[in-house]
Amino acid sequence: MRKVDVIIPTYNRAEFLQAAIGSVLNQSLDDLTLLVVDDASKDDTQAVVKALDDKRIKYICHTENRAEAVARNTGLSNGNAEFVAFLDDDDEWLPEKLRLTVDLLENSPSKVGGVYSGLFIIDKVTGVTHGCKLAERRGDIYLDMVRRNVVFTPSTVLLRRECFEKVGLFDESIPWMLDYDMWIRISREYHFECIKEPLVKYHVHENQISNNAAIRAKG
Repeated sequence: MRKVDVIIPTYNRAEFLQAAIGSVLNQSLDDLTLLVVDDASKDDTQAVVKALDDKRIKYICHTENRAEAVARNTGLSNGNAEFVAFLDDDDEWLPEKLRLTVDLLENSPSKVGGVYSGLFIIDKVTGVTHGCKLAERRGDIYLDMVRRNVVFTPSTVLLRRECFEKVGLFDESIPWMLDYDMWIRISREYHFECIKEPLVKYHVHENQISNNAAIRAKG
């Protein structure tokens, strides 16, 4: 059994996916299974994944589009590692991201359910870095989370699998910000640790769910 399950949910992002996967396969900690959950893409997603001949990759394809929460839950249901990490299909990790977060979580008390890091904000088209967000809140962050999402994007997060056994899977009725809902639920039961420095390249571009006003309103 691998130490970490890395889950990448994806839908029609073939042009971004290879870089995301590459950043996982190039981690300094390689004791991982990468679960790529294809939510019934209509582009070249399957070909991109199949071209990457690596035994650590597990490709799962939905027969119909079922949205983000279901894709994340499919990944969780098909893994069995002690730790779970998420990477969005348009983001990338720095090479030390997994090792540093795993080391911190392994050496933290059992009350600590997760670790997150800072991130760089990068224009996906131009490659220009627009700034960064530093991770600062640790310990009991429940009240912080109720006020705002201090854990940021799923790409920053590493969790103990037992967190999902305690609080359940992602809420499939939520079309947007379902990760924020999950972090709140986990923070009610567990503490968080953080690595202040950015270990994630968070990309901004036009084809983001957060730019869809209708989905935002439903969320």
